[in-house]
Amino acid sequence: MSRGRIIAGVVALVVIGGIVAGVMLSAQSGVPQVSVAKATKETLGVIVTASGKVEAATKGDVYAPTAGTLASVDVTDGAKVKAGQEIAVMDTAPLEAQVQQALAGLSGARAQLDAVNRGVPAAIDKSAANAGITVTKSQFDVAFKNWKAFHDAYESAPTTVQPSMEATLTQLRIAKEGAYATFLNAKSGRSKLDTASRIAAARASANAAVTSASYALSLAKSTLSDATLVAPMDGVVIFAALGTPGADGTMPKAAVGAPVTPASAVFTVVAFVDINFNAQVDEADVDKIKNGMKTKVSLDAFPSDTFDGTVQAIRTIAIQTTTGGIAFPVLVKVDPKDKNLLLGMSGSVDVEVNAVSEAITVPIEAILDESGKKFVFVIDAGKATKTEVTTGALTDTRAQIIKGVSEGQAVATNKLSELKDGAAVRTQ
Repeated sequence: MSRGRIIAGVVALVVIGGIVAGVMLSAQSGVPQVSVAKATKETLGVIVTASGKVEAATKGDVYAPTAGTLASVDVTDGAKVKAGQEIAVMDTAPLEAQVQQALAGLSGARAQLDAVNRGVPAAIDKSAANAGITVTKSQFDVAFKNWKAFHDAYESAPTTVQPSMEATLTQLRIAKEGAYATFLNAKSGRSKLDTASRIAAARASANAAVTSASYALSLAKSTLSDATLVAPMDGVVIFAALGTPGADGTMPKAAVGAPVTPASAVFTVVAFVDINFNAQVDEADVDKIKNGMKTKVSLDAFPSDTFDGTVQAIRTIAIQTTTGGIAFPVLVKVDPKDKNLLLGMSGSVDVEVNAVSEAITVPIEAILDESGKKFVFVIDAGKATKTEVTTGALTDTRAQIIKGVSEGQAVATNKLSELKDGAAVRTQ
């Protein structure tokens, strides 16, 4: 055989080999390549996750006993305080005026009762009643004068100052009206002495007036005593927002001259002994959560730490989330360990609501939903077999297989919509 024929034969073999290899490569390129995972046996923990914030488990609000202004603030925002420690003191001048007014009212009521109890509306009785009228009229004149002077000052004050004067103006108006009512009561008592036949009714009325005046005095003294605001417990004092934000966007807080009312807390004292995580649990998940369940809390401030917790309470009133959904607050008691957890820190909580032991599980992405049924593609010897399965517990990452797949079998985890039953596949 000549050398030329040998070379031609070799070339022909190379060409044929290339064609065969190309055909085989082309055939393989048409076979889908899928990722696979094996079904495993494990304890499957079903987790409910919710976002929320750190809050104090124990706290006490401090309210003003009546409307008025603060004469002094004796602590700073965030300071540590002891139970009973003085935090602030209200301006007591209007409160002391109310005590004096109540004393005058009680004196007049007792004078009327004494006259009635003597049983004869004689000149001396009327003199006592007149004395009561004189005293109460004098008290009213003083109260009216105080109110009128402050009212005129209020009217002439700039509109930016008037809101801080309104609480005191209200107190003086109440004092004026109370003094006038006491004056009218004294006049009424004297009128009842004019007719002997009305002595019994006058006595009942006078007794009621004494009782009412005594109560008014007790209330006035109590309010004056409570004008010193104190901490209800050991903890950290937090200044509450008073009123609406100012022009610069800052919230007004307790300061000398600041107006306060019994309607809203002036301070809150927080005890950091117990810390709660207030989680907003979606309405679809809240029924799964029970008191006493164990949790793991993650906080944005401590990305490498988790904090053990226990579900303490599930509130029954829904709230609306920032995204418009409906959620229920779930309070989780948190063990802060050695970390300085602060109020308002945000994060999330994982609540293990169920644990299935010895569950056969596959990745959640291996499940294919079709017409209300669930399937997986079992991969064996380069072939995909579409297999109907029955699922049980589900988590964000794993699905329990009750029926259809055995431990150790491989299932496809991607390209499920492209696969056909019995199709050849390559694994990666």
